Amino acid sequence: MRSAATRPGSEVIWHDAECGGYAADLPIWEQLAAEAPSREILDLGAGTGRVSLHLAERGYSVTAIDRDPQLLAALATRAAERGLEVTTERGDVKGLALARRYGLIIAPMQFMHLLGGSRGRGRALRAIRMHLAPSGRFYAALLDDARPLSSGTPSPLPDVRQIGGWIHSSLPLEVRASPEGVVVARLRQLVSPGGELSEKRISVHLDELGIDRFEQEAATLGYTVLPRLQVAESEDHVGSVLAGLGLP
Repeated sequence: MRSAATRPGSEVIWHDAECGGYAADLPIWEQLAAEAPSREILDLGAGTGRVSLHLAERGYSVTAIDRDPQLLAALATRAAERGLEVTTERGDVKGLALARRYGLIIAPMQFMHLLGGSRGRGRALRAIRMHLAPSGRFYAALLDDARPLSSGTPSPLPDVRQIGGWIHSSLPLEVRASPEGVVVARLRQLVSPGGELSEKRISVHLDELGIDRFEQEAATLGYTVLPRLQVAESEDHVGSVLAGLGLP
């Protein structure tokens, strides 16, 4: 039997299972979109379209960026099926070079913690700045360093999806400190329609990034720091802070 890592299309299902059900931040992204100077929105690390599709359903013109072609293909298919205006672009935000500027650029969940430290963030912030329209704003969701992640065993239940008789279960195992951040470990288990089980442990490294530090790095690159917004903790997800940046 093929493992969870090699089964065709599995990354889309795992992404949906682990990220697709999160909705605590959607009202705030919607509020920010309504306040933006234009209806052009750029979604960084868009995945299968959790936020992009939500905003496009409300009449915004969304460009969705991600490095994973499988996730973007799923997003494009879902947008087409719903008749929504979403443009997908495969690429790395650190080398972002689009022909448009946006009234709102967003980096949901922990995207800014995945850029490889201060050097990667600096490249990303420079590229993002070049894509902001006049009076445009950039908001990034950051882990709330007032309530830092601690090492140990998470308590949430597994994220589960059943597709075509296949059961995908992703169980948070532990959060452990690393030299420059934290590592979040999960156990992905795949059960076939015949009951056969395969499993794989995965780990995601999140850069250490305090909110003050992020705002200071941005200010040195010419951004104006905007008031922070809070996303409340949910039953299965830690809370986050939306750090806002604008142009002078």
